[in-house]
Amino acid sequence: MFCPNCAANNTTEQKFCRSCGLNLEQTANSLLVQFPNAEYADLQRKERMLERFGRVAFTGFGLVIGAGIIGIIYTILSKFVFSGNQPVAGLLLIAFLIFAGLSLAYVIFAESLKEKRNKLNPRLNARTSELVQPNQLADNRAFQPAVSVTEETTELLTADKRTL
Repeated sequence: MFCPNCAANNTTEQKFCRSCGLNLEQTANSLLVQFPNAEYADLQRKERMLERFGRVAFTGFGLVIGAGIIGIIYTILSKFVFSGNQPVAGLLLIAFLIFAGLSLAYVIFAESLKEKRNKLNPRLNARTSELVQPNQLADNRAFQPAVSVTEETTELLTADKRTL
């Protein structure tokens, strides 16, 4: 890897340039992302395979849960609503199951979007978590204004009374 500041040749393991002292960590990370080595490429491939496997597994699990919920709704309809035994309670139980399922789907969808957002821009999320809140000092010390350069310096100036 060549130093972007002085063009000195450095290894990717070096944290600082041996010639000019520039911090090379971000440069090395950028190069690894642009030109991944074999281990990193293999790791990315395995992550993609794991993500696909997870999608298939969760889709199958969702189908089984959906079939179970449909079976429960059918049982509630046949035992409570269509038989005439407590039809209002049966309808309320069905409504509860439907809205519980929709709430669960919402949480899963929101978390998957959050995870995708974190994958797309991890640096942005790291920066926003470290931001200081408005009206709060970073180190919680009392505010002390900086001394002005021109403060109390006009006393030393002499004015020519003839020009005034």
